[in-house]
Amino acid sequence: MRYFTLEELEHSDTATKYKIDNTANGETRTNLIKLIELLLDPIRTKWGKPIKVNSGYRCSKLNRMVGGVSTSQHVLGEAADITVGSSEENKKLFEMILSMNILFDQLILEDGGKWIHISLKWRVVSKNRREVLLGIRNSKGKMYYTKYQKDK
Repeated sequence: MRYFTLEELEHSDTATKYKIDNTANGETRTNLIKLIELLLDPIRTKWGKPIKVNSGYRCSKLNRMVGGVSTSQHVLGEAADITVGSSEENKKLFEMILSMNILFDQLILEDGGKWIHISLKWRVVSKNRREVLLGIRNSKGKMYYTKYQKDK
């Protein structure tokens, strides 16, 4: 773990505000370590500049509070939402990740590039879908997902 820490992936302003213990343990902690070693650190190395984790691990209580779905990979320690500061730079990072030969389950450019969601199922490599999506917010504020298609 060269660039990221477990504490960084466990941090949540919401958890702090509501005094929720968002500490990962056991298998979830191992999943976070693998997420860092197999995805986040290689991405940061290639990017060459800092990457911020907006949301990593979420305990079930925190996940419900922030409106996460019950099947969220964040609860398992298998996902992180990341940003490099702007939608335009996030779009460049997203394209760079696509060009890398790394295994992931989902890669989602969320809400016009406000952040990138990336996940990994490291224990059963064959379960990784390498699914690439766009998260688009509708006029009512609800996010929906569509398959990503690179502009020609």
